[in-house]
Amino acid sequence: MRSKNIFVISKKDVQDITLRKFGEKLSIEELEQVKKGIEFGLECWEEVVIDAISEVLEYRKEKIQQKIKQVAKEKMED
Repeated sequence: MRSKNIFVISKKDVQDITLRKFGEKLSIEELEQVKKGIEFGLECWEEVVIDAISEVLEYRKEKIQQKIKQVAKEKMED
């Protein structure tokens, strides 16, 4: 399987947000500080990913159960 990113925050993204919200751009040094702040804020990223996966799998399970009930109901009506 070809590796592709799921989520990326680019320097351009940060600069666009800075410009939109604060009306200016950051220096290279300031971008590094922002990077460190984002890394600190995302230290628990694995838990966030696990929660997102759990939600998707639960939704899939519910859809399958609904489909099984629907098929069983249709068979009973025949």
